[in-house]
Formats: sequence, structure tokens, C-alpha cells
Amino acid sequence: MTFTDDLTLVLDLLILVACTVFYTGFMVWFEMRRKDRLRAHTHLREGAIVMGSLGAVLGIIALWGEFTWPLSLPIMGSNVLAAYDLLFFDSLLLLSFLLVSFAIAVNLRLPTHFVGMLGVVIGFGVIYYGYRGYTLSLTLEPLETLLLFLGFGGIAVLSYPVTLYLDWFVVGPIVPGADPMPSESTPQIPMMWNVLLGLFLVVVILAGIAALFYGFDTAWAHLAAPP
Repeated sequence: MTFTDDLTLVLDLLILVACTVFYTGFMVWFEMRRKDRLRAHTHLREGAIVMGSLGAVLGIIALWGEFTWPLSLPIMGSNVLAAYDLLFFDSLLLLSFLLVSFAIAVNLRLPTHFVGMLGVVIGFGVIYYGYRGYTLSLTLEPLETLLLFLGFGGIAVLSYPVTLYLDWFVVGPIVPGADPMPSESTPQIPMMWNVLLGLFLVVVILAGIAALFYGFDTAWAHLAAPP
């Protein structure tokens, strides 16, 4: 089987995901601070469309990788790179599922906390994939790989409180029944929500930086010596 390397494209897309998630989150938070819920909802829907588009492209790549195992390189009866297909494409497919599901939920005006709940499970799964890749030294840059997986796994885990905030305070007051349970239309403990949202945005920035540095340290070297 021909060795195919899409690492640079995947990292480019992950950087775009981090940028989109951060910008959307910041704009929604900013408009909510201005008490303009309608505009916050509009920004949320537009950001979700972009996230879903990026997630769809990542999903196509991940599904192709799951079915074809393009990184496999049999040498003398041993498939020396097969583990890389599992490490990267399993995690990519799970993350793309979250992005597409979130986009669908937001634009159909459905509750998003179901996606956030799965984000906790998927996030810890992605973190575990990264941890195992690090302990097995599967890449030439195991620490950078671990940080990449920690970053995007952390985004998925922290998406749960973010989706609760969206359902309760951004979408819920506009769309009846979107909130998990009846609640006030404004946060009763605003400091707690500000801390959670701020932590989420910080992790998004760190994940984007991890993807960027991973690209500089690893992916661009592939341009100099492609397979």
C-alpha cells in the first residue's frame, strides 16, 4: 500500500478549528456581556456552521484513514506504522463528530448539552490516546504530540459547561425548551460561569498553540522530505 501523509493538512485544519472556536466563544461572551442575546445567538449559529464545515472535512479525512490505513508501511512482514493510523484517525473522527453534531444542534435550535456530555467522554478518550502515544513514543516528537492531544481533549471536556451555558442563557430564552431545565434567563452565579468560560477559551488558545508548534516542529519537516 502506498504511504500517504496528510499530517500537514490535518494540523492546518486543527489550527482553524481552534481559531473558530475561540472567536465564536469570545464573540458570544462579548455580546452576552452587552446583554445583546439575539446578536450572541446569531454569532453562535454562524460560528457553528464554520465549525461543522471544518468538522466535516476532518471527518472525511478520518473516515478515509479508518478504511484505508494510509500510514501503514509493511516492511518484511511487519506493519511498522499501523499504530499511527489508530492514534490519529480515531481521535480525528471523534472530534469531527463533536463539531458536526454541535453545528447541527445549534442550527436546528436543539439543546447542545447532549453534545457537551459526549464531549466529556470523547475528550478523556482523546487525552488517553495522547498519553498512550507518549508512553509508547509513537512519534519523533512525543511531548509535542501529547500536548496536542491534551489541548483538543481538554476543549472537548470543557465543552460540557459551555453547552450548558449556551442552552440556559443564550439559546434557552429565545427557543422554548432548549434549556436543560427551567432556569432564570441570566446567570445567578456570574463569576462561576465567567471562570468556566474563561478557562475554556484559555484551553482553546493553548490547543491552537500546540497545533501550531507541532506543525513547526514536525509537519513542515515532511515538506522537506516527503514520503
